[in-house]
Amino acid sequence: MAIEKTLTHVPTHLIAKNPENPRLIFREEDLDVLMRSIEQVGIQVPLSVYQIKSGKYYLIDGERRWRCATKLGLKLVPVIVEPEPTPLNNILMMFNIHNVRVQWDLMALAQKVERVKELFLKENKKVLSKKELADLTGLTTATLSRCEELNLLPKKYQKIIWQELEKPRGEQKYTEDLFLEIKKSIKTIKNYVPEVAAKYKENKLIDIFYNKYKSTIVSNRVEFRNISKIARGEKVGIAREIVVNNLNEFIENPSMSISTIYNRSVADAYSERNLEKRISDVIEELNSIDIDDIDADLIPMLRNLKKTIDSILENR
Repeated sequence: MAIEKTLTHVPTHLIAKNPENPRLIFREEDLDVLMRSIEQVGIQVPLSVYQIKSGKYYLIDGERRWRCATKLGLKLVPVIVEPEPTPLNNILMMFNIHNVRVQWDLMALAQKVERVKELFLKENKKVLSKKELADLTGLTTATLSRCEELNLLPKKYQKIIWQELEKPRGEQKYTEDLFLEIKKSIKTIKNYVPEVAAKYKENKLIDIFYNKYKSTIVSNRVEFRNISKIARGEKVGIAREIVVNNLNEFIENPSMSISTIYNRSVADAYSERNLEKRISDVIEELNSIDIDDIDADLIPMLRNLKKTIDSILENR
């Protein structure tokens, strides 16, 4: 039997935000657009709420509409009253309603994922596996792994991320993605050059890498991927000693950039490997072509390719 839901209007001041909503950041520029719409045509989609014994209502869906209504001074808002959920069902409803609609800030998501795990353990006396957590929340295991990494960050960096999230997206510099790139590069050093990582605590390396970025020695977060390439240098034929020495210098010298150690250690090796791959692809493609199907416009290009290859080989 379906549970009856009630559509009604309730006083705006009797509604409170849901403490389990994973959407924690509401940027002013986004709210302004919605507020102008509500001013013109009113609230077209009712809010979803549940009521507690005191008579107060908690939001399930519609916090942005409620915030706008409050700012506009609306006395009543349309709502659908749902049955009061359990704490675990409450937060899972937040995931099921909102996660398909809007991309949440990952830091907020990370915090609420921990809350799901905590409530599930409390209600079911069982620790969720990552697969079970993914099924419950609708998140991918990859997203859950990213959440775990953020939850393991030192509190001072979590605070920096929260401060950045209050800004318009275009003005954010110290983002979740920055710290995920930093942690990924440190993990690669641990896996491929453990003797370098062993000299430092992980949080110390995070400090060093973050300060390089803050001081613009590292110009953008994607540069940290080149640290991972250096750490894997032996895979492209670079002597381990060169890899170790360059990583140590980057870590120990505050003014040393990633581009400098990358260019002098592994850049040529990766370029050669990429060239080998492209040449192999071209050979495979040419071998698959029927000579009768070759377009006339391709002939001059093939002759030019042959000329270039002959010139290279003559100089070897």
